[in-house]
Amino acid sequence: MKILRSARFSCLVVISAASLPSVQAANLVQIDGEHATFFYDADFWGLGAASVLGDAISLQVRPDFAVSATVRPGTTTASQIQQAFDFASPGVVAVAKSGYSLKTLVGSGLSGNYTVAAGGSQVDVTLSGSLLLGSMNNGVFVPQTGFTGYSVTADYTSTGAAQSAPFYALMYAGNTLPYAHALGVESYLSTYVRQVGSGTTGLSLNSVEYQFATVAIPEPQTYAMLLAGLGILAWAGKPRVRS
Repeated sequence: MKILRSARFSCLVVISAASLPSVQAANLVQIDGEHATFFYDADFWGLGAASVLGDAISLQVRPDFAVSATVRPGTTTASQIQQAFDFASPGVVAVAKSGYSLKTLVGSGLSGNYTVAAGGSQVDVTLSGSLLLGSMNNGVFVPQTGFTGYSVTADYTSTGAAQSAPFYALMYAGNTLPYAHALGVESYLSTYVRQVGSGTTGLSLNSVEYQFATVAIPEPQTYAMLLAGLGILAWAGKPRVRS
């Protein structure tokens, strides 16, 4: 497993008891995919947090993103909010392997579990940022331009009855036509819970995933055969002059 380093900005907000560590330097760790090589920020996600299936990377979320708010029994007007967020740029980088290009369409997903109390409670989790065109240069991702933003959110509010359930949310951002050799993904991750009146509201975020898509690049001989075939078709369709 190869470790690469680049600069990263990290931000931290703590409300009540929720806390996240602040890390100033990125720690990009390499993991192999089917048609792309991935790099993830181990300072943000945690070392060994990533797994790959095909051209999609899944990342276990640090336990400090789990938040819970409780108001003691019998209280009707008190409220409590807990929130935590952190930011990595890039959180994930995908680099196309030889013979392939990356589509500039990326799926981002969230999965976890939530509990809302009966009335006056809310949970929210958001993953967002920018998709970055760039290149890997001497082991560092060099962003060249940000071509679009992305955001995926799971939000649940009590409708009068207590509820506990798993959740999964997936959104796509980008364009199906342009292609790139390397794509970086900023990762802004936020979790939020609010409890009004007695009860407990909680949110646990299990994993984040990024789905990339690749296309094969035709070999030079393929282009030559295509041009030759077009030439034959053009010759065959040329009008003949009879004498």
